[in-house]
Amino acid sequence: MKTDNQPVIVTVPPTTVSRYSEASEEVEQRLGASPGPEFLMSLAVEHEDAFELVDLFCGEIIDALRQTTAAAN
Repeated sequence: MKTDNQPVIVTVPPTTVSRYSEASEEVEQRLGASPGPEFLMSLAVEHEDAFELVDLFCGEIIDALRQTTAAAN
C-alpha cells in the first residue's frame, strides 16, 4: 500500500461545506486563526473509519429499498 498523500477532488453537499465553514469559524474564534474548512475536512477523512461507512452506506441503501417496496405495495 502506498502511503504518499494523494490529492482528491470530491463533490460535497452545500450543507457539508457550510458545517465545515462554521467549524472553521469556531476554531478561529477559539484560537485566533484557522487552517480553513478544507483542512478540517481532510482531518475528518483521515480519522474516519472507512469500514464504519460501509455499514452506514449499505444501511441507507437497504432503507431506501424498503421504503420503495413499501410504497409500491
